Amino acid sequence: MKFISNEKKLFTIEITPLIDIVFLLVIFFVVTSKVGDSQFLSLDLPKTESFEYKTVQSMNEIVIINNGSIYINNDVFNIEDINNLDQAIFELENNGNSVILSAESDSLHIWIITVMDILNKYGFNEVQIRTIEK
Repeated sequence: MKFISNEKKLFTIEITPLIDIVFLLVIFFVVTSKVGDSQFLSLDLPKTESFEYKTVQSMNEIVIINNGSIYINNDVFNIEDINNLDQAIFELENNGNSVILSAESDSLHIWIITVMDILNKYGFNEVQIRTIEK
């Protein structure tokens, strides 16, 4: 026979599985987080003395200076004036010759990529890239 009791049951939460889950989350976030300098990779690029590159003598030469000035066949343009730069690259001779793209070593990469995108847009397929050391 089942008796009815007037005692109220207490509501309890088992925290043992909760502690296990929190511990697993802590381990997951510690393992997947990046710590300080470990997100950068230091590369020592190989140097060679036997490699000789041949630059094609071309009328199409673009020089990028670290202050944002771009020389296209001795005419000066500013990287901020993208429309005039685009027009000057459009007017270059695209007769199968390559374009020599020279950049100072401390000029921004975004400038070089911008010029390369414009060259690609106008069909310049062969671009020789040189770095100007100071």
